[in-house]
Amino acid sequence: MKKLSFILAAMLVCGVMQAQLVEGWQEIPTGVTENLFGVACLDKNEVIACGENGKILKTVDGGETWTVRFEKEGYDMIHLAFADAQVGYACGDSCWWNKDNHKGVIVKTTDGGETWQELPNTEFVYLETPDWSQSSDLYVVDAETFYLLTRNAIVWKTTDGGQSFTSTPFELGRVSHCELFFEDETGYLIEIETDTSFQTSVRVYKTTDSGQTWNDVADIAYSVYSVVTHFFDKNHVEMFGDFSESTHNLLVTEDGFETFSYLNVECPIKDYYGMGNVSHSKYTSDTYGCILIGMTLTKGWTDTNPYIMKDGWEHCEWVKQGIPDCENNGMVQCRDLYAVDGVDTVFYIAAENGFVYKSAMIPVNGVEEKALQITVYPNPAKDRVIVEGIEAAEVQVYNALGQLVKIVQNANEINVSDLMEGIYLLRITTADGKCYTNRVAVRR
Repeated sequence: MKKLSFILAAMLVCGVMQAQLVEGWQEIPTGVTENLFGVACLDKNEVIACGENGKILKTVDGGETWTVRFEKEGYDMIHLAFADAQVGYACGDSCWWNKDNHKGVIVKTTDGGETWQELPNTEFVYLETPDWSQSSDLYVVDAETFYLLTRNAIVWKTTDGGQSFTSTPFELGRVSHCELFFEDETGYLIEIETDTSFQTSVRVYKTTDSGQTWNDVADIAYSVYSVVTHFFDKNHVEMFGDFSESTHNLLVTEDGFETFSYLNVECPIKDYYGMGNVSHSKYTSDTYGCILIGMTLTKGWTDTNPYIMKDGWEHCEWVKQGIPDCENNGMVQCRDLYAVDGVDTVFYIAAENGFVYKSAMIPVNGVEEKALQITVYPNPAKDRVIVEGIEAAEVQVYNALGQLVKIVQNANEINVSDLMEGIYLLRITTADGKCYTNRVAVRR
């Protein structure tokens, strides 16, 4: 995600361009005018963004100032991901006006985005135009291993830091959304596919041998074009969307899609027709996430604002953090949103015309909430569940139908021996009234 020449590098100090704070989001000009397609957070203040003309930008002060760290004219840098605070990768393709003569590019950093080097023999990269892909095509496992899904339905894998690649072809139809995830030797490719009669379904492909072979493990009837997927781990996956299974909007699997069930979750987001236009999402924990509804910000369109999720899907609380009206001197402006990343409760969005949006910390009773490390174990559980990290004044246990089945007072240990096998939600309340949720599976 890059653009133009290093001549502008000295000009990219956006302190001369005031950032606006409106309704919880900062609208931050980076000093470049090209569209920014990708963003990755190393911490709350150190952020990398990439975009047109091969530009890669970096800030170390939470967006106050940005500098160009790489550019490759005539290319779009579309995806960006880091293995750790030092090693990261970005990949792109020829600009849209040169797709007939496309050439891919992958670059690597080993110093936290300060410098980037092109990897050899990466012309095979062929990516969707950013505003159509709605995808997360680059997944970095560690400093030497990453996977890349290209437009011609091939998953490429490297285990030597991009010096060489192996490939796995897929038989995919008309894809409107796709997402990669890997843990150990297990990986998933989740995509929304539309057939020739425009019937839409979610297809789940799974590998258990690090991408050498893939199996189609689920074909899920679906009614719109987007789905929000969160991987808790390689076995526990949740999808939120408008499934055609009655009115259910949450699919949950605890065993890697060997089986899965549907739930109906009461979240404000489901009332918006814009759910069908979810473009990107990012989770920073099991309880915090940011979802972009619609890709284009337009003044007066309430369904195009990002939502920040707090407290998980079940019994979730949405903090709708509005973005500025995009109005300049009385003229309505539209701005496309292309990617989102975050750390704890701070999120950054890469947007059109060189803009980045930064969220405020999610407020709880007017105070910035600090992320807590809450542990619930064992999970799966047989006879009892223990909660660590907070003192529980009350624990409510809900079954998969949302029914309250147990209440425990002033105890961090819950007896589950009398519960049937299945998935349960623990709603944990502290003495000062703060609530946290966690899921647990009961297995015998």
